[in-house]
Amino acid sequence: MKYFGFWLKLCLFNFFIVAVLGVAMRYNMAFSIPGINHKFMQESHSHFAFYGWVSAAIYLFAVKYLNENVDGVRLSKYQFLMIFNQIGSYGMLVSFLYKGYFWLSIVFSSIALFSGFAYFIFLLIDTRSNKNPEIIWLKSGAFFAVLSAAGIFGLAYFSSKKDEFEVLFRASTYFYLHYQYNGFFLFSCIGLFLISLPPQGITIPAKLNRNLFYLLFAGCFLGYGLSVLWIDMNRFLYIFMLLISVIQLLGAVKLLVWIRRSKIFTHKNSIERWLAGAFGFAFLAKFMLQGLSVIPALGTLAFSNINVVIAYLHLVLLMGISLFLVWKIVQLPIIQKTEILKISVITLISGIVLNELLLAASGIFSVVFIPFLSLKYGLLFASVMIMVSVLVFLKSISISNH
Repeated sequence: MKYFGFWLKLCLFNFFIVAVLGVAMRYNMAFSIPGINHKFMQESHSHFAFYGWVSAAIYLFAVKYLNENVDGVRLSKYQFLMIFNQIGSYGMLVSFLYKGYFWLSIVFSSIALFSGFAYFIFLLIDTRSNKNPEIIWLKSGAFFAVLSAAGIFGLAYFSSKKDEFEVLFRASTYFYLHYQYNGFFLFSCIGLFLISLPPQGITIPAKLNRNLFYLLFAGCFLGYGLSVLWIDMNRFLYIFMLLISVIQLLGAVKLLVWIRRSKIFTHKNSIERWLAGAFGFAFLAKFMLQGLSVIPALGTLAFSNINVVIAYLHLVLLMGISLFLVWKIVQLPIIQKTEILKISVITLISGIVLNELLLAASGIFSVVFIPFLSLKYGLLFASVMIMVSVLVFLKSISISNH
C-alpha cells in the first residue's frame, strides 16, 4: 500500500499527542495549569484519541487488507477518507480545547463522523462478494460506528441544555461510548485479529466464527442498557441485562479458549506475547465487569465513582484497543524488532498497568472511606511513563524494505 509507512507513523504520532494531553490533564489535577479549562481538555483528549488515533489506525489496517486481498479496490477514495478524518481530528483537538462544545467543534466532529459513514459505505461496496471470516466483523464494526452517531447528535443538542436535560445528555454520552467501544472498536479489532491469522496457517472455523459473531453482536446491539444501569429500571429489564451480559461473556470466553487451543502466540517473540496477554486480559475483564455491574450495589459504585468509570474506559481503550493496535504494528513483517522498541513496549505496558491499578485502588479506598492523597501524583507518573514510551516507540520504528 502506497504511503503506508507515512500513515503508520502519523497514527503513532497522534497516539503520542493523546498521551501528551493525558499528562497535561494529570498535571492540571496535581498542580493546576493557569488558563486551562479541564473539561475542555478532557473533551479534546477523548475525541482526538477516538478519531486521530484509534479510528485512524483501524482505517489504515483495514485499507491495507483491502489492498492486498480484494481486486479492483480504488484506494484513492480511502486516502481521501483518511485525510478528512485527520482534518476532523485535528480540528476537534484545537476547537474542543479552546471552547468545548460549540459550533466549530461540532463542525469538525461532523467531518470525522461522516468519514466513518463513508468508510461503512465503501466497505459494504468493496467487500460485497467477499466471504472471508473477518469481513463480517469489519462491516459490523463500521455499522456500530454509524449507529453511535445518534449519541453524538444527542450530545450536540443537549449540550446547550444540559441543566434541563441532564439525564438525556448523560444517556447520549453513554450511547455514543457504548457503540464506539463495544461496537466499532471491538468488532473492528476482532476482524483485524482474524486477518493476521492466515499468514500463520491458522483459520477460524466457519461455524465457530458465526457463533461468536452472533453472541457478541447480540450482546453489543442489545447491551446499551448495561451502560445506563444508573437509570431506574424495571426488575425484568435488569434480568434481561443480566442475560445479555452472560451472552457477551460466553462469546468472549469461547473466543479466548479457541485462541489458547490454537496456540497462536506460542511461537511469537516475548514482546508480542506480553502485548497479547495485556489486551487479552482487558478483553475478558471488560465483559466480566459489565456482568458484575448488573448487581445493584456494584453498579451504584461503578457509575457514581469517577475514578472507577475512568479506570473502565482506560481498561478498554488503553489496555485493550490501544495495546492491540500496537501489537498489530509490532507483528508487521516490515517492522524491525530493535531492543529500544522492545523496551518502549515493556514500559508502555507497565505504565498502563500502573494507571489501572491506581484508579482501581482509589475506587476501593473510597468504599471504605480511606483517603488516597498521593493518587494524583501516582497517576501523573503513570501518564508520563505512557507518554515517554509512546514517543520512544515512535522514534524506534524502523520499517524494513523487505
